[in-house]
Amino acid sequence: MKKLFLNRHCISFFRLIVVLSFFSVTGCAEFNSGWNQSSPPNNDFYASTDFDELLAFGENMARMPPSARTKQCRSLQKRQKTLSRTGIVLHLMVGRLLSEGCGDISKILFELNAIPFGTLDARTRRLVAINTEALKRIGSSRKSISTECKQRPNPSEAESKLIKGSNKNDARMLREKLEAIRSMEKQIDDGGNAQ
Repeated sequence: MKKLFLNRHCISFFRLIVVLSFFSVTGCAEFNSGWNQSSPPNNDFYASTDFDELLAFGENMARMPPSARTKQCRSLQKRQKTLSRTGIVLHLMVGRLLSEGCGDISKILFELNAIPFGTLDARTRRLVAINTEALKRIGSSRKSISTECKQRPNPSEAESKLIKGSNKNDARMLREKLEAIRSMEKQIDDGGNAQ
C-alpha cells in the first residue's frame, strides 16, 4: 500500500514536471515577456520609441512599394492628429526619409525639436540626430533645386530665341541666294537678248 502511494506521488510529480517544462519551453511561463519597459504598455504600435522598433519600421517601409508607403504615412498622420506622442513623431521622421507622404519636413523637424531627449535611450537619440540631419539636407536640396528652376529661363523661351536667331540667319541667306539666282537669270536674259 505504501508502495502504491509512492508510485502515485511519483507519477503526479512527474506529470507536474512535464507540464511545467512544457510551459517553459513554449514561453507561456514568462508573462509579458515581449513588453519593453521603455515603451508604453498600450496597443498602439507606433507609440513606441524603441530603437529596434524604429529600425524595423524603416526596414519594412523600405521594402514597400511607393503607394503602400504613402498609405502608411497617411495612417501615421491620422494617428498623430488624435494622439500627439513622441513615438508617432519618430515614426514619421523615419517614414519621411522614404516617402514624401509623411508630411512637411519643416513640421517634422519642429516636432522633433519639441521632444524631451532625456526620455529617449542613447541609441534612439543617435538615430534622431542622424535622421534630423538627413531631413535638413533633403529640405535644403529641394529648396536649392526650386531656386535654380526659378532662375533658369524657361527652356521653351530659350529655344524660341535660338530658333528666331537661326531663322533670321536662314532667311537672310535665302534672300541672298534668291538675289543671286535672279541676277543670274537677268544676266542670261540680257545675254540672250544681246545675240
